Amino acid sequence: MEVLELNDLNRTATLLERYIQSAHLNFLFGSGASMPAIQLAGTVEQEIDQHLAVGEHEEANKKALTFIEELEYQHGFLPAGYTDGDDTDLTLQNYLRFLGSLDRILFERKNILLPRQANVFTTNYDEFFEVAASLLPSLVLNDGFNRRIGNSGFEYAPELFFDRVYRSGTVYQHQSEIPSVNLIKVHGSISWKRQANEKIVLGAPETDQLTETQKNNPQEVKDALAKRAVILPNMRKFESTLLDRVYFDLLRLYSNAMEMENALLFVFGFSFADEHILDITRRALRNPTAKAVIFAHSQHRAADFEKKFSAHRNVLIIKPEEGQHIGFPELNSLFDVIGVTPEEIHD
Repeated sequence: MEVLELNDLNRTATLLERYIQSAHLNFLFGSGASMPAIQLAGTVEQEIDQHLAVGEHEEANKKALTFIEELEYQHGFLPAGYTDGDDTDLTLQNYLRFLGSLDRILFERKNILLPRQANVFTTNYDEFFEVAASLLPSLVLNDGFNRRIGNSGFEYAPELFFDRVYRSGTVYQHQSEIPSVNLIKVHGSISWKRQANEKIVLGAPETDQLTETQKNNPQEVKDALAKRAVILPNMRKFESTLLDRVYFDLLRLYSNAMEMENALLFVFGFSFADEHILDITRRALRNPTAKAVIFAHSQHRAADFEKKFSAHRNVLIIKPEEGQHIGFPELNSLFDVIGVTPEEIHD
């Protein structure tokens, strides 16, 4: 394991570029990425678990529903409706800037044997990635839903992940690959709906929220949660066999991606508190050609990562200087200059 302090942006970017040019690209984003629009989910999970530990299942459900409803309310401000410079706008611009840099990096890949494709795994329920991608017409986002004409609703079809997109010339029929991103939401999404036939379809986030009086009715709370196809942030995790199966199918996609030759994983805003993902990551790092680059928000968080990955030589932890933090703007500043010449930076 190696620890690097982020005190020279261009030197760090040059180092990461060497990894990127020869690797299959993967990203793992956690709730820290959606700050400041959405507060961290860590304390919510702890509070829900505390209720469950003493058998207060109704209170746990109420807490979980309130958390999901807050995300759905936040979605109402995307992509329009926010005020320039407010928390929602700042967060959306962070995602937009990141996807713009990723689009450029994929388009300019020098190794023609590697796909112009990246996998983005996230435990976030929010729609920032989807909305940001919709504002970048040059980038193809694959969210795993089948959009064939004639479907009654867009049904979840994870087998569509990893399909690559090509554009053919009109005269000589030459083909060029279009940059694409697989968005794999391992905990579900506020736009996922669970149907009675045990299928998941894509829909608009719920806008009808329960009143405080309704939330005092345990059955109404349970019914409201049942409409959402999300893996709740607690130790109970699963409320149905369907979500159980989907969750482990998505974790298998993560495991398979990390076991590929020259797999590269960037981790941002994620604490590895999810034991399933932590265990899979540790196992995947037995692959000697794999590499994980973990961005630590603070030096304290870096120390936590060092403990969790102390046995792995193929892990690089990038931490801030003393008294500083690595947030989304700092991450974007780094990716902005990856693959960019000094002359272009100057311009």
